[in-house]
Amino acid sequence: MTTPAPSPSLRLIDLAVEWPLQYAGEATAIDAADYPGVSRRLGQVDGYLSTALAAIVWIGPAPGDRPDPWGEISRLMAGVEAEFSGRILADGADLDRFAAESDDTMTWAVVGLRGTASFLNSDDARDRLAALIDRGVRAVRLAGFVDRPADPTRDRGLSDLERSAIDTLVTASSGRPLLLDLAGLPPTAAGEAIGRLEAGEGGKLVPIVSLAGAMGGLRSEEDVSRVRALGGVVGLCPARAFFPDAGAFGNALDEAAGLLGIDFDAVAIGTGFLGIDEPIDGLGDAPGLLDWLSSRSEPGGARALAGGNVLEKFKRMLISARETV
Repeated sequence: MTTPAPSPSLRLIDLAVEWPLQYAGEATAIDAADYPGVSRRLGQVDGYLSTALAAIVWIGPAPGDRPDPWGEISRLMAGVEAEFSGRILADGADLDRFAAESDDTMTWAVVGLRGTASFLNSDDARDRLAALIDRGVRAVRLAGFVDRPADPTRDRGLSDLERSAIDTLVTASSGRPLLLDLAGLPPTAAGEAIGRLEAGEGGKLVPIVSLAGAMGGLRSEEDVSRVRALGGVVGLCPARAFFPDAGAFGNALDEAAGLLGIDFDAVAIGTGFLGIDEPIDGLGDAPGLLDWLSSRSEPGGARALAGGNVLEKFKRMLISARETV
């Protein structure tokens, strides 16, 4: 009897990691005082580079009113370019190299820019953003730093700044696809942003929710399905601020999968590591999270949730980018 070959090791594709924060206090781009408690969260990225196959690495100004957000962003971008040199997914050629890598490759990065609604209102914002897109930014978030779900009791529609930011993203992208992250937006605002994309006002923006609680942090099951119909994905976050324990997190994954199809095709994970204050016990680093997924899901489902769903989104985005340049 022939022994079956072992399945390839499970690797995570993460919709949200605040990787640069590990250098708070050591790098001029990040002041540890802007991110209280980050030093005690460093264990969240233990084993990350060998466990995560790819991740959206988010950069952006620190919380609060920043005197020079563009300078801060430029320094952070330079740090990501240096650390992930040759491993930034930005176009079809990168995708070809990524696909040719062995299963044990180090983590690749999709660069994400957060907080855009707060700094895309200057006269030169469009040109500055276009330059960052030229350097490889492929995901954008209207909200800034997200460490917990939006407060549903403070719901509202899109602000003028957020509407203007979407317009600037469309013009600055020059037809190149970008992932538009709705994390941190109140439910009604997120629904309105989805509506703009459905109406064709978002160019080639594809909606995702990188850091989500139950229902993806959206207003309704219908909104989750609308994200899926536009080619997007929702990443549930294994943090206590989003779910009280592993049981609740697992139930949410099952419920979302039931809504979105048996193949889990629009459900994923955004860890938020180094940004989230308190991960769920046992799910506080990538190796532990993948072990947990493997223990509770059949192999196909575990692989889809860990990364297969997000990989397909990345592929479509980068292949489309290749066709339009």
